[in-house]
Amino acid sequence: MRDYNISGSIVVYNKPDDAYKTVESVKTFAGDMDLYIIDNASRENIGRMLEEHFDANYINMGYNAGFGKAHNRVLDKINSKYHFVINPDILINRDTVDSLCRFMDENPDVSIACPKVLHPDGSIQYIAKKKPGFLSLISRRIHFKFLQKIEDDYLMKDADQDRRFPVDFCTGCFFVIRTDVMKKIGGFDEDYFLYFEDADITMKAKQYGQAYYAPSASVVHFWHRETASSKRQFLIQLKSMFIYFRKWGFKLK
Repeated sequence: MRDYNISGSIVVYNKPDDAYKTVESVKTFAGDMDLYIIDNASRENIGRMLEEHFDANYINMGYNAGFGKAHNRVLDKINSKYHFVINPDILINRDTVDSLCRFMDENPDVSIACPKVLHPDGSIQYIAKKKPGFLSLISRRIHFKFLQKIEDDYLMKDADQDRRFPVDFCTGCFFVIRTDVMKKIGGFDEDYFLYFEDADITMKAKQYGQAYYAPSASVVHFWHRETASSKRQFLIQLKSMFIYFRKWGFKLK
């Protein structure tokens, strides 16, 4: 039994069915989490619906503020030891939160960690990554054979996904961060509207400790890959990529 508080935040923007399942799993398996639902002006007013059904904390942004800025709205509200950033298309299980808390307790030199992330069919999503490079990112959009090795290296596919290891990039779909570190670094950089804010916050958190992949915990991610089908989403991703390179230095691959 934990003798400290934990908190979590979920930013919702449309896709109510996914969001409902996510909150249901969190409330079922981490009911003691101080959970915040932040609504980026979803058409269906998802946040209000989830607040009423699950008795969660509700914040209405009133407009689509983007991923990081919306998550940052909880910074002055949370008083926890660990904070969980959760996508609205994630399912946790009975051991997810407790396992990550134990990992952080046992490794005080770790400031941020991500779990094993699975597709609904149980296969691995390679979310523990190296520092992004231009070619490694382009390879995810343009599937040329000669880029495959670069992408595989970026996704650390040669690493044993059942063993923990340090990373440069914790996925924004689900991670845990020490709340005091989250506050020291000011949360997410709000220059990013969407994409790479998770790579950025990992780099900032590493100024106060290590970033780790911790496969003792797992989640299921209903990954939609919107950038693969939407020109607008891809252009947002490109803009965020250049913000990241300007801040942390350009890397070819």
